[in-house]
Amino acid sequence: MVAEYPSHYQVLFPDSTFNFEPFEFQSKRFVPTKTTNNKSYDSVIYTLVSFEIDPVQIIRLPVFQVQKSDSLVYETNADTVFFSALVAEVPDSLALNQLPLKTNTAYHKVSWILNYPLLLIGGGILLLTAIIVWIVFGKRIRKHFALKRLLKKHSAFISDFDQIVKTLHQTFHPDVAEKTITLWKKYMEDLSTRPYTKYTSKEIREFEKGELTQALHAVDRMIYARMQPENLSAFDQLKSFTINQYNQKVQEVKHG
Repeated sequence: MVAEYPSHYQVLFPDSTFNFEPFEFQSKRFVPTKTTNNKSYDSVIYTLVSFEIDPVQIIRLPVFQVQKSDSLVYETNADTVFFSALVAEVPDSLALNQLPLKTNTAYHKVSWILNYPLLLIGGGILLLTAIIVWIVFGKRIRKHFALKRLLKKHSAFISDFDQIVKTLHQTFHPDVAEKTITLWKKYMEDLSTRPYTKYTSKEIREFEKGELTQALHAVDRMIYARMQPENLSAFDQLKSFTINQYNQKVQEVKHG
């Protein structure tokens, strides 16, 4: 397809979205515009395919001149394409294995065209849906994940804490007792946002209103006096206190 026009015109050829009926677009190859003496020259080679069985098919392609408010359409002369049959007429009663078919197993590449309008519409719908869901259920979703994180951390703490206390039951050692109280302080600091790891036992007893007095005294004797206690009930008290604090935190999140 060739067009020659004044160089100040803006001219467009049909692209892949044009209806080439009865043909279908496969590809195109164009030559860059050449301008000489205020005349521009364009040419495009289209590769089209047809799945119709008519031996004679006609095609006519337009050229568009772009203007400010509208476009002018210039119709080209109709062109006739003659098809030559490669398979002779087949009788209705011919067996399938006797069909005189032409065999061609070579791969035929088909151009893939992305439907950008549909993609943008789909993306917009998904984005709008996500915004609506977040507005309506955002608070509930945040609570769900906050509770899930609380449970995960609490379960990990209980498992580690029980394992260390079990080790103390088997073989007492002050360093293991210190490791246990350090683990407890780190978890309590994360659960309550209070700097437990920086507090002494005395300071913890003060802001916890003496609730942990006996337990912390017993743990201090294990660590600093290096005395083995008759039992490890102090750690059971710390665990019970922690579970109560966890349950209170869960209720705060649920009703927050």
